[in-house]
Amino acid sequence: MYVVNFKEREEVSVDLAGSKGVLMRWLVGKRTGARTYAMRHFEIKPGGIIPLHSHPEEHEIFILDGEAKVLGDADGMVAKKDDVVFVPPDQPHGYDNTTGTKSFRFICVIPLLDQE
Repeated sequence: MYVVNFKEREEVSVDLAGSKGVLMRWLVGKRTGARTYAMRHFEIKPGGIIPLHSHPEEHEIFILDGEAKVLGDADGMVAKKDDVVFVPPDQPHGYDNTTGTKSFRFICVIPLLDQE
């Protein structure tokens, strides 16, 4: 067991093609002792975007701050502070904060992957 401030985790730029102004921190993962799930913190800066993409793992997302347009099946919807988003496996999804004036921050929980 441990307790750590999220700011102590390394912050990296997201390198997904088409992403802009997106930072991520692995909060919990293999390197920190997890065996089943990983938890990540994302921040999409004002003017930023995570473009439409998909992958085989599901996502459970909790919005911490800000708001952004949801891309994919929920096109036209806006996710905002305190909302919960569920993304099924292989579902195209993304978040658009290109017209935002505030960072869009969220926690994303996924099944543990080999990349972390």
